Amino acid sequence: MNEPAQGAASSAPYVFYGDLNCPFCHAQNERLLELGAERKVEWRGIRHMPHLPIPAKNTTPEREELQREVLSVRQREPAVSISTPPARPNTERATLLVAAARRHDPARAESLKTLLYRALWVHARDISDSCVLDELRRVAGLPELIVGENDKKTLESWQKEWEQGSFDRRIPVIVSPRGARLLGMGERGRLEVFLRSGLLNADGAGHCD
Repeated sequence: MNEPAQGAASSAPYVFYGDLNCPFCHAQNERLLELGAERKVEWRGIRHMPHLPIPAKNTTPEREELQREVLSVRQREPAVSISTPPARPNTERATLLVAAARRHDPARAESLKTLLYRALWVHARDISDSCVLDELRRVAGLPELIVGENDKKTLESWQKEWEQGSFDRRIPVIVSPRGARLLGMGERGRLEVFLRSGLLNADGAGHCD
């Protein structure tokens, strides 16, 4: 797998709405990295399960749902590294950290986002844990960050865009500069065509609700 990019970030005409605790979003992020399209797509973190506790707690129904979702990702993208974490974490702290990092260094913020996805979905770590977040911030090469009111407003705006975007509350979602939408993971070939043209709406399987 490609490592998170560390170069200068450019303006991104496509928007990717995803939650760090969604395995389909993790797989879509890995696809974008493999296609070299991460500079073309701006990730905006949302919380599709804002009620989840901190620290993450395991319940049998939740564990079974995670196992089903991870199996679905493996069937659709066998090359993507993914494992089932003990529990699905609340992602508010992690997403706020990405928002704060983007103010400081957009390219390293993108690296941080990918490190967070992989920490959860490859290494089964609890990304609601402040110690884990601080470690990953340092690995991304970022200084100590203070989350401020502007970062909270950014997170609220991303959430509002997603909730009001007629996406049926599904993720991942990618929106083109022409307003076309790719809902769910879909097929890899469809993602490639969508990134080239940005014209046709596509509704694919592989998503969190």
